[in-house]
Amino acid sequence: MRGKKVKKCKLILDANVIIHLFKIDLWEKVIESYDVLVAGTVRQETKFYEDLQKKLHTCDLEPYSEKNLIAIFELEPSDLKIFRNKFDPSYLERLDAGEAESLAYLLIKENKDIYICSSDAIVFRILGALRISEKGISLEEVLQQIGYAKKLEYCFTKRFREKYSGKGFEEGMYGIGKK
Repeated sequence: MRGKKVKKCKLILDANVIIHLFKIDLWEKVIESYDVLVAGTVRQETKFYEDLQKKLHTCDLEPYSEKNLIAIFELEPSDLKIFRNKFDPSYLERLDAGEAESLAYLLIKENKDIYICSSDAIVFRILGALRISEKGISLEEVLQQIGYAKKLEYCFTKRFREKYSGKGFEEGMYGIGKK
């Protein structure tokens, strides 16, 4: 049986966040606490990871999906093309397939209760440029909401998210990144 949800929100998790949650042994706690969404491309990106001791592990999300503990989504190529056409090469060259599918899903759903959690600057820059930086959340903030105050690398912090959301907002004002 699933635990009580912290908030009635859905979290789209990027590959780097999923892998880090496995490394720090908090994956189970997060999927008990939130409705977790994972892009099909992210599922592929997370199949294997190295732990803190550089030992290779399998990260199979299928059992979690089969038990409805997480939801896997896949977008049509046309939806991804529409999303990618909004940005110039300065943003697109930094965006991997999982990030693109996750961000496109976020925009298509236009749901106030869906947030994206990543540790990649480009994700937060895009949210800032689109003037929806409030749709981003750091892993630090996610963990704090469920009572964990783990010290995390800078890329997983609220400060990192705010810095790059702000940078994206500024770039968007000058027409940088967006078409």
